[in-house]
Amino acid sequence: MVQPAGRGLQVLTMYSFFAALTTIVVALRLYCRAYIQKAFGWDDYAAAMSWVFFILFSSFAITGTHHGTGQKVADIHPASEVPVALKFWWLCEPFYVISNMAIKASIGIMLLRLCVRPIHKIVVWTVLVVTEVYSAFFFFIFLFQCLPSSYFWTQYTGGKGTCMDPYITVAVFYGYSAVTCAGDWTFSILPGFLVWDLQMGRREKVSVVLILAVGALASIATIARIPYVNTLEKKAEFLYATTDVALWSCTETALGITAACCATLRPLLRKVMPALGFSSSHNRSRGVTNTSRMGDTRTGRTNRGPYTRSSSRGEEDEMKLQGLEHARGKEFGTLTSAWHPEDERDIEVGSNTSETMIINTKTSVYYHTEEEVPERR
Repeated sequence: MVQPAGRGLQVLTMYSFFAALTTIVVALRLYCRAYIQKAFGWDDYAAAMSWVFFILFSSFAITGTHHGTGQKVADIHPASEVPVALKFWWLCEPFYVISNMAIKASIGIMLLRLCVRPIHKIVVWTVLVVTEVYSAFFFFIFLFQCLPSSYFWTQYTGGKGTCMDPYITVAVFYGYSAVTCAGDWTFSILPGFLVWDLQMGRREKVSVVLILAVGALASIATIARIPYVNTLEKKAEFLYATTDVALWSCTETALGITAACCATLRPLLRKVMPALGFSSSHNRSRGVTNTSRMGDTRTGRTNRGPYTRSSSRGEEDEMKLQGLEHARGKEFGTLTSAWHPEDERDIEVGSNTSETMIINTKTSVYYHTEEEVPERR
């Protein structure tokens, strides 16, 4: 082993920081969804899986810095550490791809639960399928760019094998960056179409869109990495030349995981902020649950009625937002939340006649029912 030096220190610091950050936000998300909302879903499983693969990805990158990653060959002593560092660099890439596949699936599943119109579902499914299929293609291209795979790191020590032209790998990487960027921005723009026809204040609409538009953060790092992708062709100083690719790949994945998890933490913030001395946001902006406009303190029903889609575009636009399937199964009905003025928290109740959409924390959105909300259980 060698002491991390050169740009290897940047790799070590960046990966260690983001490994810690993602561990914190994923733990908070799992606690929030499993214990506060009691509504653990497939998007949460996908987010947890993404974190597991990201930790493996980070572990290999950090280990690589102790064998020469981020340094020039002349500075790595003994020289036998070079193929070891290349081996850990090679191990990073598959876990990087799988981690990104999982977090994009998590975001897609969350958006699918909010889609009402068929065209929106088609858009989400199209982005998911294209992104996942191309990611799988990129995964196998990288995995088998050298045959045997070990030739990727043994070619510098007299190993025998063959590798595909590095221009092919670079071209596929450019394609991967373009596909993931397009998917991220589609997922970021789509929430605007999901909520913009709702009869709610502009400020509330913007708030919901910003919460759901999490994919754009990861794409910033993807775009920043594009100028450095061609360094994958530089075999002579590969460990040093590809440092920027390693740094931005880490940032891309970590930002995606962090943003996707933070979008689900509103219930937890509402729970802890009063204890920290901050006023609750319920009294300022709670949609139908604002206590200053509350018509029935037991049901939390506003005097102005629930949010519905505008009818300006005809009968088809009056389609109600149908129920968000509860994680406990279809027999539980649609998840609804009732605002309880005594203890300032949401109460989950079952309903099979949920009709309209209002702002809350079940993936940032929940549904209001025309029926009376059952008494607190």
